[in-house]
Amino acid sequence: MIWSISWKNVWRSKKRSLIVITAVTLGTIAGVFSAGLMKGWVNQRVENVIHTEDSHIKIHNPEYLLNEEIIYKIPEIKTLEQYLNNTPSIKAYSKRIKLMAMASTSRGNTALMLHGIDIKKEKEVSNVYTKIVENGGDFFESNNRNPIVISDKTAEQLRIKYYIINDEAIDSLAQLEVDTAIIEQLRSIKGERFKTEKIFKKELKTILTAKQQKDVGLSILEVAKHYRLRSKIVFTFNDANGNLIYQTFKVCGIFKSGNTMFDQMTAYVPQSNLRSIASFGDNDFHEIAIILQDDANIKTVQSELKNKFKSLSVMTWMEVSPETAMMSGFMDILYFVIMIIILAALAFGIINTMLMAILERTKELGMLMAVGMNKKRVFQMIMLETVFLTLVGAVIGMILGAILIFITGKTGLNFASAQEGLEAIGMSSSVYPSIDAKFFFIVTGLVIITGILSSITPARRALKLNPIEAIRTD
Repeated sequence: MIWSISWKNVWRSKKRSLIVITAVTLGTIAGVFSAGLMKGWVNQRVENVIHTEDSHIKIHNPEYLLNEEIIYKIPEIKTLEQYLNNTPSIKAYSKRIKLMAMASTSRGNTALMLHGIDIKKEKEVSNVYTKIVENGGDFFESNNRNPIVISDKTAEQLRIKYYIINDEAIDSLAQLEVDTAIIEQLRSIKGERFKTEKIFKKELKTILTAKQQKDVGLSILEVAKHYRLRSKIVFTFNDANGNLIYQTFKVCGIFKSGNTMFDQMTAYVPQSNLRSIASFGDNDFHEIAIILQDDANIKTVQSELKNKFKSLSVMTWMEVSPETAMMSGFMDILYFVIMIIILAALAFGIINTMLMAILERTKELGMLMAVGMNKKRVFQMIMLETVFLTLVGAVIGMILGAILIFITGKTGLNFASAQEGLEAIGMSSSVYPSIDAKFFFIVTGLVIITGILSSITPARRALKLNPIEAIRTD
């Protein structure tokens, strides 16, 4: 009976109840979507760390981790490889030669870590080959002599990337339905080549308004971007014997992982090419990257490898990239902190609404207590009214929030305006929100707790009423 009465009391003042329910709904949508957005970002970051940058497990010579000197190669390589081949939980692995070098062109220079890879094996553990940019060549598919795959960031540092408005760019902008007035303005710099994005943006500011740059600036940058494929890069490094070596590689592909720090230090060359010029033997490797069949086995496989090969360093991605592991663990807490803050703010509105309801029903409550309703039942009735009021809004909010996450999880959200800043910390500018089902169960529990806590002040106010004086109230 108390449950039925409480539910009916919620709707006695429909307008007021609907206002509170709407506030709770909007707050819950904001909280759920914020949690989904952050989880989407973290999931993408973890995915990139495992399948682009570090793999599940990495094996090194312990000395190599201290200063990355090329003399510290992986010992017991044959025995280790035989063990990896016969372990069912290991899906794939790739052996790499790693060599720090200075890269130079006539237009710029930078330091790079050359990864000497087995191309077929590398594709099994890393998805870098899927991240070749548009018009950026290929991942060692063409038959170039001494090929190298570098990042978009490295191409910029070495001035291999440039910007130009040509007929192709103008046609692309027309297909994107860019205003013809803007296209005509761009014709004034047609054919002019700009060495860097900064110089090109500076020129755009002189011919476009701030609003035009905001609306179509990113599209213009994208269609105007070009690469000097087959450009020669001279590398300077020490070989395995300590001799200074100069070697020229030709750019065959440009990749972009979405992590600026990784991109600006990483380049790939065929293992056979690097081995011959750097005096490495057939069994000389600095790193083995491992991908597992199941993420859940990572600690077990690590422990087995450590016990079997005590002279090697065996590290999981969580140890190689501790900031990502910390972020992943911390986000699980942050989701609920956000919901608690939102619900705490909404609680003040709920308390105010229930106090107004108690004030309006003073005479009614007095009569109920006069005819025998004890204080426990009065408290229970007010508590249920508050929980119902909160729960209705929260359930609607969670449903709408889940729908919003489902839609944006399919289409993705593009934060292109903050792309440079996000990629500087390893986060993608395109995010696909997602959420776990258990999140909604925990939020439901938080909502019920919020309703109960919000009911305490109004209930205490009701319990202090004197039945006789309350009945006399007009």
